[in-house]
Amino acid sequence: MLARRIEDLDGGRELNQPLDEAAVLRLVLLNNPTLAASRAERGIAQAQVRDAAMLPNPSIQANLGFLVAGAGDAPAWAAGFAQSLQGLVTRGARRDEARASAQETDARLLWESWVTLSRARQLVVDIVDGERRLAILETTARLLDARGTSLRAALARGDIEAGAAGAVFAVASDARTARDDARHTLQQERAELAALLCLDPGAPLPLAPLPPLAPFDAMRAASDIASMGEHRPDLAALRYGYAAQEARVRGAILSQFPPLSIGLDATRDSSRVLNIGPSVSFDMPLFDRQQSKIAIAEATRQTLHDEYTARIDAAAGEARALLAALIANEPEASPVAADTAPLHAARRAYANGDIDAATYSDLSIAALGQAANDISRDLYRREQRIALEALTGEGLPNALSPRMTP
Repeated sequence: MLARRIEDLDGGRELNQPLDEAAVLRLVLLNNPTLAASRAERGIAQAQVRDAAMLPNPSIQANLGFLVAGAGDAPAWAAGFAQSLQGLVTRGARRDEARASAQETDARLLWESWVTLSRARQLVVDIVDGERRLAILETTARLLDARGTSLRAALARGDIEAGAAGAVFAVASDARTARDDARHTLQQERAELAALLCLDPGAPLPLAPLPPLAPFDAMRAASDIASMGEHRPDLAALRYGYAAQEARVRGAILSQFPPLSIGLDATRDSSRVLNIGPSVSFDMPLFDRQQSKIAIAEATRQTLHDEYTARIDAAAGEARALLAALIANEPEASPVAADTAPLHAARRAYANGDIDAATYSDLSIAALGQAANDISRDLYRREQRIALEALTGEGLPNALSPRMTP
């Protein structure tokens, strides 16, 4: 059920409002229904580890033959105890496979959490900067609408020609469209963030202003790209999957040995003659020597190796492209807060009578447009940094993968 207030979420009462990025991410981890459902898989994987470590059960057989006719004077019986050695031979391989599969599940679930949190981070940035940009677009639309009203009155009086006002009317229409589009986008982003929190879309969700962007550390980013294979969870999951498949190959090879059972049998016939001795049984591998299973396991292992290589190459290429874009945009960095000095100067000049209403409107619209562009550039850089951190797994532990390479 969707919560109607932030306080109704798990951990919501403990947080101060408006929420900063860290508080939003904490609420996502505690309340996101998809992550909660995925975590149930971990219990299944751990149960499979315990199951793989179990020793095979021994088998006991017995039968009783009642004396119906003949020279005997007692019922005959037979009993036997046997233990299969096949399960003992493959137990180590099965246990290693289950452990690697459980670690693969853990890494995959961590990656799902990381992707969800990265999306939540991006939504927080989009919403906070989007609200600032929407406020500017609304102010711009109001100024242009007022300018249009004045021009219509001037047209009605015959003070100006229609062609002189057409450009202003077109710009005002574009400004209203941009405002409405920004408002619609912001509504969608708030609804998506609320869904990640398991919060009703109509519930209040106050967000704190974004902190200033720290200087971009290109050297650290390059180091993260070089080491992403060691701590990116989805790549670690592929390596764990490779380890599990390696154990399957080993298990298939061990299964070539004939299934062998050893035990002890005891029999007594109807004349009370008692026999006790060891027993051995095994299959003759004349037709099925596990060739197909070994071939399938080896082909699957090669597929996982190729998938890992392709995935890490693609991720590294994408991350390097993002890094290049961030480095290229860094010299154009502007302050997070839009420069409102030109707007204030225009207001003072208009209040002092130094400029007329039309000039004031033009200067204000130009200043607001520059402020909106500053916010858009800030939003773009923040989104790129989040995308790069999501790709490289920056901030995640550096000990997720087994020490081997597919």
